[in-house]
This record gives sequence, C-alpha cells and structure tokens, in this order.
Amino acid sequence: MNDSTSSLEPFKHRPPEVTLENEAAISGFETVANETRIENQFVGSRVIDSNQPQWAWFMSGLFLLPILVGVVSVSLTSLDGSGLFTSYSSNDPSLEEEASFASETHAVRGFYMTSGFEDKFAAQSFWDLTFEADTWEAFISGSGSENKPGFDQQSVLDDNGNTWWVAEIQDQEWDFSVYVTQIDNAVLVAYPPSSSEPTYAHYFWNNSGGIFDLSSLAVLIWPISAIAGVAWGFSKNQPAFAYGVMVWGSMVIIVTGFIAFIGYAF
Repeated sequence: MNDSTSSLEPFKHRPPEVTLENEAAISGFETVANETRIENQFVGSRVIDSNQPQWAWFMSGLFLLPILVGVVSVSLTSLDGSGLFTSYSSNDPSLEEEASFASETHAVRGFYMTSGFEDKFAAQSFWDLTFEADTWEAFISGSGSENKPGFDQQSVLDDNGNTWWVAEIQDQEWDFSVYVTQIDNAVLVAYPPSSSEPTYAHYFWNNSGGIFDLSSLAVLIWPISAIAGVAWGFSKNQPAFAYGVMVWGSMVIIVTGFIAFIGYAF
C-alpha cells in the first residue's frame, strides 16, 4: 500500500482540466502553453509593424522614388549635352600639302581624330563639324545615316580632282572661301594663307528620334520607374508604397504618352 501511495503522489497537484463550451477538455499546462504561443505571435507582429509603418512606405513611394528618378534623369540629360559620347575634337593641327581651287592656292591643316571617327562622320540624323581660328569660324553640317552620309553644303573639286565641301563662315564680313574634306580619321581644312590659321576642330552629332539615346532615356526613365515601382510594391506586399508611386506615376504616364503622341503626329 505504501508503494502504491507513493507512486500516485506526483499526480496529486496536477492542474485541473478545463471544459470549454464545445465540451473539449484541456489541461492547465496546455492552456498556459497555448496562451504563451498566442501572445508571442502578437508580439512578433507588433514588432514588424513598428519597424515598417505604412505611412513611411507611402511617403517613400510619393517623394523618395521620384526624387531619385529625377536625379538620374537630370544626370542623363547633362551627360547627353556634354558631348562625352557624341563628339570628337582635336586642337593639334598638322601641316598638310597645299590645295588649289581654280588656280587659287589654299593652305591646308589636318586635324586627326581618335579611332572610330571615320565610322561616325556624316552618319547621324544631325551632325556638324566646326573649325575655329583667331579671326574666323567655319563649319559644315548635315543629316545622314550609316548607309548614306548627308551634307547640307555643296561640294567642289580642287585642281587635282579631289572632292571638298564648301564650308559656311560664321562671320559673313569675311570675303574668302574655306573648304573641308575627310580622309579616314582626319579632317582637312583649306583656307587662304593670308588669314589666321585654324587651331581647333570639333565634330558633334545627335541621333534625334532614337529611343536609346541619352536624351530619350532621360524621359523614358519616368514611366518605366513608375510601372516598376507599382509592381515592386504589390509583389513585396507593400501596397502603401505602390499607392504612393501611383499618385505621381499616373500623371507622368499621361504626360509622357501625350508628348509621344505629339512627337509622332507632327
């Protein structure tokens, strides 16, 4: 009897069972464990919500993203205007053999550009080649393509049968002619020896109407960023961010579509 009594002693203080309304009974230990798990779940969700408030996500989509996109857009526009990727220049002319036009002798200077110039010359929708001297400035320009170079100025032959383009003089008070030709990566300019010598040559181009040039990307980055921001917000379960992007993105897409329509229509 003593042994059986001692074996039952650990169960004397067992927590009572609790009967719920659906007549399901659980012990006191199970009740405490379940309550602990439920409380931990709520605590965890409160921590997540406090670290990522919805108003902060909304303000990020409404202000932070367009500010970042604006910085990138302005940078692309500035880079396009700088001519870093759309120009060649040379300020070290070389003395070349003289050229004669209707028995009138002209001095010739050669400006050698970096490699690749021969493939770019006169092959864009807009381009110009400018020569600068102390007392005058002349240029040739045109509109062409990779398969068909285009020139706005007329061409003439020198006394040896070589083709030159008649440059336009910026200052019309100067009554003389300047001629330009291109050989591989060099451009040659012929000018009267009595005038000042050209010291600088600059070639610039712009493929207007293309969708992959920097100026076009500076505009297209706005609707692309708006669409990507909305998609990211919903895919990451952050609808507040997506709603913030939609506020300014809807206006951007409307304006971009209107500009594109006007550009293609006219």
